[in-house]
Amino acid sequence: MKSYIVEFTHRVSGDTFIKFGHTKYSDVMKRFEFNPEQYQDYVIQVLASMRHITIEQAATVESDFLKKYPKNLSLPRYFSGITEIYKPEDKQERAKILREFYTLKEEHEYDFNAR
Repeated sequence: MKSYIVEFTHRVSGDTFIKFGHTKYSDVMKRFEFNPEQYQDYVIQVLASMRHITIEQAATVESDFLKKYPKNLSLPRYFSGITEIYKPEDKQERAKILREFYTLKEEHEYDFNAR
């Protein structure tokens, strides 16, 4: 199980946003193989991921980030996971979000490996 942050980049406009999520797959990109045509307008890049023992732990990390960074944009087309998207104000906010995730990951993976 993993929680993750991925970045979507529109193939034509270059606009970007991030998506918080969790998945049962060890490879986060497998999560986006289901009905891949729904994501055809975007290049998807994994920015960060974190291992968990249970799906509930992964869902909690996702939920915590969504509370802090709620959906703040709308898109012309629906796709699975659209409610978990966020557009950072600028590169500094994007970096701040990733720092928060990596700090949590360091703490969590220390606990994870200590078992």
